[in-house]
Amino acid sequence: MTGKKTRFGLLFSALSVGVLLTGGVLAQSDEENVGAVAAARILGSAPLVDSPAAQRYLNLVGRWIASKTESDYKWRFGLIKTDSVNAFATPGGFVLVTVGLIKLLDNEDELAFVLAHEIAHVIQRHHYRVVLRQRLAEKAAKNLQVATGELDNAALSQASAQIYARGLDKSSEFEADRMGVELMTQAGFDPAFAMGVLERLQNLKGNDPRADLLFSTHPSPAERLDTVLLTNIDQLPRPQPDGVAKRTSRFKQFLASF
Repeated sequence: MTGKKTRFGLLFSALSVGVLLTGGVLAQSDEENVGAVAAARILGSAPLVDSPAAQRYLNLVGRWIASKTESDYKWRFGLIKTDSVNAFATPGGFVLVTVGLIKLLDNEDELAFVLAHEIAHVIQRHHYRVVLRQRLAEKAAKNLQVATGELDNAALSQASAQIYARGLDKSSEFEADRMGVELMTQAGFDPAFAMGVLERLQNLKGNDPRADLLFSTHPSPAERLDTVLLTNIDQLPRPQPDGVAKRTSRFKQFLASF
């Protein structure tokens, strides 16, 4: 019965991703299926915030940034109800951000860096490549010569749990930071605010248990700051101050919507 309940819970969570974020059917490709199951696993622990206005705003900002890439993913962004300070990207274009992290931010430009970092993970297929390596290892362990086919949803769910508990390697996180700064700049946001996000996270380190999972799965914010500085951030184009003010006002309305 426990197995059936788990599978039902995953199915329900996966459907909630589709209904609340896209209104459509999920898993048009293997990569999307992997991402849908991983997102369902996360939503099984922290549900989506029940605020259409908040979800719509997050999707508008996220999809605007994603539009600056050459990807053809069906991007889905969701705000999840937990005080934990974190954000998750799953294969196929799913990005989930916690209320705890959102409340740590000051404006839309800081949000843009958070979303751009997660979009970069999807574009670079960081998590999906880990799943593919796991498949190859399992096939080899079973002495199978054909390394194709899919894990069932239960196995995918377990694999996802391990990936997000361990985190990616440092090089993937640094790459996502560098690409994130580039993407937010291309989308018209102020890249300098990327540093503000990382500085605020550094102030939390060791002082706030809400960020324990984030720090256990990511390089230290200080290391990430060094990576961002190497992008020559001071030489990147910056928008006019009045644009930042307008976006900050929109962000405050967003905070008031949930």
